[in-house]
Amino acid sequence: MFISKRKISKQYYFYLEDRLFGKRISLSLGQKEGAQKKVNEAFDSLIQKTILENLKNSQKEFKTNCLSLNELLVLERLKEEYFLMKDFFPQEFELFKESEFIRYVQGSASVEGNSLSLQEANLVLSKGLSISGKRVDEVREIENMRFAAEASKNIVEITERNIKRIHEAIMRGFDDKKPGEYRDGPMFIMGSTTKPPSAGLVPIEMEKLIVWFNRSKNKIHPVELAAEFHARFEEIHPFLDGNGRTGREILNVMLQNAGYARAIINLENRQSYVILLERLQANKEYSKFSKFIYLCLEKRAHEISALIRENKKSILQKLLVRIK
Repeated sequence: MFISKRKISKQYYFYLEDRLFGKRISLSLGQKEGAQKKVNEAFDSLIQKTILENLKNSQKEFKTNCLSLNELLVLERLKEEYFLMKDFFPQEFELFKESEFIRYVQGSASVEGNSLSLQEANLVLSKGLSISGKRVDEVREIENMRFAAEASKNIVEITERNIKRIHEAIMRGFDDKKPGEYRDGPMFIMGSTTKPPSAGLVPIEMEKLIVWFNRSKNKIHPVELAAEFHARFEEIHPFLDGNGRTGREILNVMLQNAGYARAIINLENRQSYVILLERLQANKEYSKFSKFIYLCLEKRAHEISALIRENKKSILQKLLVRIK
């Protein structure tokens, strides 16, 4: 988003603009005297206009099975305001992303029974400290999520090779869990009635999953695609250990590649997450998992909208630099 200045009949006029799909969308601010007064309202109007244009484009490009129109609008607002934060506050945005990452890591590990608190996970990830009274394996699980993030940072294509790279990073130092290798024995999920495929079928099922993904990625809405992929992946449970953390990392790679913030799954929503996954794996209605992922992203959308509102004055000041 930016302010442009145009000379018309020897007079200067100002416009609040943004670029979308290779063209500009523009709102007139008038001449200098009125532009400063109009920019506040124009800012809100341009965001709304951009969101609606993005939604129309998304509806042309993708089909949705579960998400409502209102939910799609919330997701488009999340993308737009997430980008605005990055654009107007690049340094603060990096700190925000690091905070988001720590919350995500601690949440993802806690779902699997890791007992480190958010503050303890922060000390491990930001200071490299060990935590007194905690098992070495628990600290390593947290540390390894940083390696997984590094491994997935530049992933564009979801492939078996990239999935194995993520798993290898997550299980670094747990050599008995065969990092980066599919399991070669039966899998039993504690407390679950779901029975994953036999080890001999894992490579076949994973290949089928990737084929499904490649056929669907330009047809299904990115949030529904990421959610359904996650549900299908967890049903296969291709690795001896670390399937949940690997699956949630892949889920977030997909979401971030599509322009969204991370979906944070933690102890707060763990029960809903586990119960829903098991139910969907029993009835094969995988697409319904997108409602759960939507709720995770909706929470992030409220957080980010609040940050934009709190810092709106600063954003407008940055925009008004062009009005001289």
